[in-house]
Amino acid sequence: MLRETEDELVRSAQAGDVAAFENLMRLLERQMLAVAAGFAHTPDDANDIYQDAMLAAYKALPNFKLESQFSTWIHKIVVNTALSNRRKLKRTWQKMAAVQAEYEQVEKYTDKRSPESNMLDSELSCAISQAMTRLSDTERIAFVLCHQQGFKLKEAAEVMSCTVNSVKVVLFRARNKLKARLAEYH
Repeated sequence: MLRETEDELVRSAQAGDVAAFENLMRLLERQMLAVAAGFAHTPDDANDIYQDAMLAAYKALPNFKLESQFSTWIHKIVVNTALSNRRKLKRTWQKMAAVQAEYEQVEKYTDKRSPESNMLDSELSCAISQAMTRLSDTERIAFVLCHQQGFKLKEAAEVMSCTVNSVKVVLFRARNKLKARLAEYH
């Protein structure tokens, strides 16, 4: 039933119905933002990726064929948009990391948990972010889709335009890299 509704909305949107396109985006907005957030360093960056992906999807909508699910197609656009915005995000990363560290220092004083606990959480969060930046683009895509967004291997393979076995191999490498980088926190 949902697939039929999605197909109807896609056809209407392709015929120029802006409201149908907006409805499609509303259905997938949370997932798209979550995927974008997996590649972004700040919520604003994730929002920029999401907005750019929506615009790209709208422009490419006439070319979408109903041979695959619209949600898979749109996630692929989000991933590709995130990768193309990556250079811009890298430049702002140092600035945002400094701002976040400053914010976490302020947060330590307002939080009711112990300063040690706050420091460890902050340190671990920073280590995870740092470890994620060490993954290749392909490893990061697979990790974000499968482990942070709960995509099935087959769905991730569709978004990444590869085989399920390729996704498994990439995930294996990504997990091993993260384990090695985060070993001291185990």
